[in-house]
Amino acid sequence: MTRERDWEKLGGFYAAARKASGLTQEDVAKRLEVSRTTIQAIERGALPSGSTFTKVTATMRAYARLVGWTETSPVAILEGGEPTAVPDPASAPQLPKSDLPPAIDHELRSGRTLDSTVVHLGPEEDDTRIIVVLKGADGLSEDELDDLWSKWRKTRRQLQAIPGESDTPQEA
Repeated sequence: MTRERDWEKLGGFYAAARKASGLTQEDVAKRLEVSRTTIQAIERGALPSGSTFTKVTATMRAYARLVGWTETSPVAILEGGEPTAVPDPASAPQLPKSDLPPAIDHELRSGRTLDSTVVHLGPEEDDTRIIVVLKGADGLSEDELDDLWSKWRKTRRQLQAIPGESDTPQEA
């Protein structure tokens, strides 16, 4: 079980990583599409009401990715460890040919990647997740991009609202 000071420690790590990245709380809030109050709460290690967090949230995992950590880094810090940096793609070994179905592999390699999100479906120990990649054609106009972003924000909110571990399958 995590203690209040563990969440404060995690918040301190976030603040230090943000500052080292040259970002303000407002920058982080805009990039994660949350309020500055949310970022302040994460960095303080307590909810705006003053109560302690009870679990690592999707916003905390997104914040970890933003500052260059793996998604498991917040849990590692809460358990007394250190954050793990995402490896530099240039130094990573070349991956073998994709094991994705050819149509998916083709779609991922074509067009311009605009954004992505990961929706975790199970408890923290379970790695079940949905990965969504937003792709767009090269040469989209500003109006077309604005329209895409508007649709994407709505869709992403719906995806992130998918209930996870508390759901139980219904028997037919």
